[in-house]
Formats: sequence, structure tokens, C-alpha cells
Amino acid sequence: MQTDQTVFYSTGIKSLDQILGGGLILGENVLWEIESGTFAREFLYSFIKQGIIEGNQVIYLDFIYPPQALMLQFTPLIKTLPSGWEKRLLVLDCFSEAAGQGELIFSDFYDRAPSWMRKVPSSKDPERFHHFFGRIEREFVTPGTRLVFNSLSLMEHNWGRDAVKTFFGHVCPALYAYQTLAYWTMAKNAHPKEFCAMIEHMTQVVIDLSKNGDKNFIKIRKAGGRYDAQTYQQREYRVKGLQIDIL
Repeated sequence: MQTDQTVFYSTGIKSLDQILGGGLILGENVLWEIESGTFAREFLYSFIKQGIIEGNQVIYLDFIYPPQALMLQFTPLIKTLPSGWEKRLLVLDCFSEAAGQGELIFSDFYDRAPSWMRKVPSSKDPERFHHFFGRIEREFVTPGTRLVFNSLSLMEHNWGRDAVKTFFGHVCPALYAYQTLAYWTMAKNAHPKEFCAMIEHMTQVVIDLSKNGDKNFIKIRKAGGRYDAQTYQQREYRVKGLQIDIL
């Protein structure tokens, strides 16, 4: 419930903040339903950068990419971060032990890995991962901490649907109570309606990214407490480098 005293936190994209009536509210879990090729990463990186600029802890959990690819992807973002960012950013590689099946090529990367990037040994087993994430919550999570879970679709591929429902059903409300800001990504049209409905129901904000020809579109499908009809209109957006402009 918004009041005149509601404090908003920036997504890192001014035009998106405006559409959301000022930005995000502490506790909000944002579900991104993503069509392939819609520059979702730039939305995630804007959110990460904003958190670091504000001096908050940012935790990025990635189930999709091997650590070598993650390093390459993060390089353009890192060049834009303020000094001391290494103390604020924690990138958790949840790929190597799960989809990567513990292959040496991924493990060997950690002989030379930077301190802000760590492998999660328990990412293959949902119960062990759940336990591990409880430790992360206790050690790193305070009001204003930003988290990115990339992605629920790969979590489901690794663990099965029921395990993802259990994890999400516990962590999503916990992060709300901790007053964090959390992004969760999910591949569009890759899950049964019932699964999507459960995830959407538990999140406070749902954002849809889609393509039509060479144009990209964003649509806020749910945003708790925002009553302006303009919030829910579909809009085109353009991406240049890490810059996003919603038209």
C-alpha cells in the first residue's frame, strides 16, 4: 500500500522508474518474463549498478552461464562501476556444479577467479542449495540489499518444478520480509500456466519483455499499489550499450 511517505528506490532506468510511479519499494520481488533477444541483461545490469552506486550489497545468482562467459558479460558493466565496487558485488556461479556437472574446465577457472565471483557447490541439489541460501541471507542480506536470480527456468531444468516451487515459495516472502529488492527472471512461454500463475501471484511486480520484428516492448503486468492506468500500457524501448530508453 502506497502513501505520500512511500520511499522509492531506482531501478537504474529513469524511464522505468517513472512508469512505476517512482521506482521500486523495499520488499518488492520483480518477476521478469523474457522473450529471447530482448536485451534483458541490460535491465539487470542497470539494477545492479544502481544498488552499488547507492552503497548496497548486490548478489547475482546465475544458473545459465559458465563462469568464463559470466566474466566476459560483466566486463562492460564493471568498467562503469564506482571504486570499491568489489566489496558490494557478489556473483554466485550456480552453473558449474549443476548444468556444468562439475567439469574441470569450470572448476579450474577458480584458480584465478576474482574475489567477487564464487562457485556454489550445492547448486545441483535443491535442498542443499536452499540451506546454502539461508546462510547467504544471514550473512549478506539487510534492508536495501539487491538480488538477481537468473533464472527460474534453468532452476526448473536442474531441479524439477516442485523443488523450484518450494524454494521460491519460501525465499520470495522471506526477501519481502527482509525488505530487499529482488529480480527473478523466467523464459516466456517455457512453463505451464499453473506454474507461472503461482510465481506471478507471489511477486509484487511482473514485467513482460517481448519482441515484434526488430522492435522491443516492455509491459508492466502487475505492480502492487500503483493505480495509474499508464503504468500498464505496453511501450517500446531501445537499448544502446548499457543505456535503456523506454519511449
